[in-house]
Amino acid sequence: MTKKVKLLCVGIGGYAAVYLDALLAKEDPDFEIVGMVEVLPERCKHYPLLQAAGVPLFATMEEFYAAHTADLAIITTPIFLHTRQVLCALENGSHVMVEKPLSGVSADEAVINAAAEKAGKFVMVGYQWSYAPAINALKADITAGVYGKPQFLKTLVLWPRPQEYFTRGTGWGGKRTAPDGTVMNDSVLNNATAHYLHNMLYVTGGAVGRAAEAVRAECDLSRVNAIENFDTAAARFTLDNGATALCLVSHATEKLQDPLFSYRFENGTVTYDGTEIVGITADGTERRYGDPAADVNEKIFEAIAAVRDGDYTPPCGVSTAAAQVRCIEAVQQHPIRPVKAEKIRQNGNFLFAEGLYERMMQCYAEECLLSELPAYRELVD
Repeated sequence: MTKKVKLLCVGIGGYAAVYLDALLAKEDPDFEIVGMVEVLPERCKHYPLLQAAGVPLFATMEEFYAAHTADLAIITTPIFLHTRQVLCALENGSHVMVEKPLSGVSADEAVINAAAEKAGKFVMVGYQWSYAPAINALKADITAGVYGKPQFLKTLVLWPRPQEYFTRGTGWGGKRTAPDGTVMNDSVLNNATAHYLHNMLYVTGGAVGRAAEAVRAECDLSRVNAIENFDTAAARFTLDNGATALCLVSHATEKLQDPLFSYRFENGTVTYDGTEIVGITADGTERRYGDPAADVNEKIFEAIAAVRDGDYTPPCGVSTAAAQVRCIEAVQQHPIRPVKAEKIRQNGNFLFAEGLYERMMQCYAEECLLSELPAYRELVD
């Protein structure tokens, strides 16, 4: 019988629950969970089931590795822990799948790459769209020149979040730095909607494992919720491939809008309406790629297969993910403008800015920043 891949789950709450839903539902698995690292296990819905299965709990990774080994560490923890935990896993002989973003600091790219090379292990970063067949088929066509050079890319995500979202876990939500001083830049753009900024860099980055880089950023940042960082961003980037990328995201709108995108090229357009990606070339030829959100857990099983099969280069590795970290560093150089108190409304546990939803939708339609709308000045201090 083939030896099972040994998994260490670092973090079992929050988004880790999505992974565990898939892992625990797998019939006749070719892997086994040999440990879990969690500081607040009683808040995690899967903790009783993992306990019943005999999976030991550890407060730290060091405690686990003192007596155990793992082939793959799946790290789903707050941003400020990523780098130190990735390094710990590599130093102890584990491959790594770490949730996005890679880190709060782009300088960590070189440190992690050096550690991975020394250990002879892969590090994959969990931007799930980068593992979706639909996205990689699109990237391949863009790279092959099917649509010509990228010109203008835009994406919109409006995901209202309740106030308790920002106090989740140990209270790190919406903060620039962790209690120990580690930079994490947690925000709507660097956490929940980070996938969609990263995807514009990823699909126009050229070869497999490459991402485009932003060379200029213009940003309107604001907040409604009582957090340090911003909960709304309209960010426009000039990319090193010559394209412009507009990212419009918020946790503080009255209504929800799931991810949309429209990418314009010299010889065609590619759009996503929330159900499937459709490309149309200049001659009218239509290409359908499917829904990139069809299987968000594809990356987990790809990682497990990669451990078993060897010789694996992740489509989204350390350097691919670091391009997005550099975008965030550029964004954070811009001021954050609080929404005027008289424009803040409440619906249950949700705070939102009056009229922000309509303004964000207008920005998407008109391909502009919030500050380029006259009405924006009425909204912020």
